[in-house]
Amino acid sequence: MGSLRPFVNRYRSIMLLMIVIAAISATIVSSCGSGGGGSNGDLCSQCGASDGPCQSSAFIVPGAGKPAPCPTPNGSIPAPGPTCVERGLICRRKSDSAQQRCFPADESGTEVDFFFRCDGSRPGGTLVPATVTPTATGATPTPAGTPVCGNGILDPGEQCETNAIDPFGGKTCADFCQSSGGSLVCSSFCTLDFTLCFGPPCAVQ
Repeated sequence: MGSLRPFVNRYRSIMLLMIVIAAISATIVSSCGSGGGGSNGDLCSQCGASDGPCQSSAFIVPGAGKPAPCPTPNGSIPAPGPTCVERGLICRRKSDSAQQRCFPADESGTEVDFFFRCDGSRPGGTLVPATVTPTATGATPTPAGTPVCGNGILDPGEQCETNAIDPFGGKTCADFCQSSGGSLVCSSFCTLDFTLCFGPPCAVQ
């Protein structure tokens, strides 16, 4: 025992430093996930093949203007009501990147809430590259043989294209509704959404 005392005294500061580092590492892992891109699947958390699935639901403040997560005072779960609703979560890539996040579903529960933003980004369509045809001056995107939502090209058969420069092919609410006011919205499935158009009824001809 006496022979161990000089050894312990000599390396005591190093052992204490290692204990502190281990404690800090454990805290970081518990607060940020276990590494490897994992997440807890909560609202706006990363999701997908490497990050795992989304949780089944989350609470949000509804509204087309600016949906937001419900406040949770003292970490408690908010009670659903007119200003706080429970919505299912859907793993969908962001409109401006390939990163996938857990976006809330809309009122139907089958489609992503187009108005909700995670990290400032709305949900996008499926990540599919455009069909590219080489030409003498470079590569030019061409419409696919079958509609491909999210490829940036308004393919035949699509009502709109989420990532196109002109998502609606020059059409406005006036082409589908009784009134010309408002704005068309393109859903992440490349279908027209008339929620922001004035003067319903609206319909695709």
